[in-house]
Amino acid sequence: MNFRILTNSFRLIALLAVISLSSCKKESGSNSNDASAGNLSDSSTAADNMYYDVLNNAFVGFSDNSTVWNASSLHAEKTTTFSLDGEHTTNLGCAIYTISDSVPGEYPKTLTLDFGTGCTSADGILRKGKLIYVFTAPIVVPGATASVTFNQYVVNGFGLQGAYSITNNSSDQNGISFTTQVTNGIITYPNATNYHYSHNKTYVMTAGSGTPYDITDDVYSITGNSSFSTAGGASLVFTSKTPLVKAVSCHNVSSGVVDFVYNNSVSGSIDFGNGDCDNLATVTVGSWNKTVILR
Repeated sequence: MNFRILTNSFRLIALLAVISLSSCKKESGSNSNDASAGNLSDSSTAADNMYYDVLNNAFVGFSDNSTVWNASSLHAEKTTTFSLDGEHTTNLGCAIYTISDSVPGEYPKTLTLDFGTGCTSADGILRKGKLIYVFTAPIVVPGATASVTFNQYVVNGFGLQGAYSITNNSSDQNGISFTTQVTNGIITYPNATNYHYSHNKTYVMTAGSGTPYDITDDVYSITGNSSFSTAGGASLVFTSKTPLVKAVSCHNVSSGVVDFVYNNSVSGSIDFGNGDCDNLATVTVGSWNKTVILR
């Protein structure tokens, strides 16, 4: 694949469908370890999705600002702050961008997304606070990385902390691929409960690269692992059993299985189905089995 194609902003926005916010909701089970593991797995899924949103914003923010990285208005030791016109604000709503460009035309560059006291995007996601990205190169270039700092950042009521990084691993041989890492993550739920979180995820395009101007046929494969623990010591470790499959044309993950281990002793899994574009998945822990609704 010719990676000049990657500069097309529509390709960047295509990734949004892969990592759009969603969470699992299920009915209460018994008080057994199996049910406890199932319930905690539901909470950890929400954590996964809130951190996924950080990758969303990296691509949208970079795409929105792609025409001003080297603007003549940016000068050494200066910072430019601006909000976008109506054409672009549909991506991140009322976010205000600040670009710190110490050497125009060169990297690294710092992009701050400021959502203020509350900013709702077109797809209904409410964000507060700031996300600060430091790009070593344009994120669409293979080998580029971005590090992220959270400044009182809250998405849909969930506060995020920790170290977050993005790496572009794309190549002509391997196609379009990105990895994300979260270390020392802390997610604060709307009820003020804190959980510890980390992950290492890889996103690979498996279909659609031959039609760069048509995102509707794009499909992505997601693999990796994550960990999630409570203040009381209960823990979950997730590992991909089969890659999750996410088509741009479908709102939810349509297939793939993630295995998890609860408190180093109880094993379970989340099965996202056989490829049908629906909003259902199945959580299984021992004899405990429930259908969950993705939203």
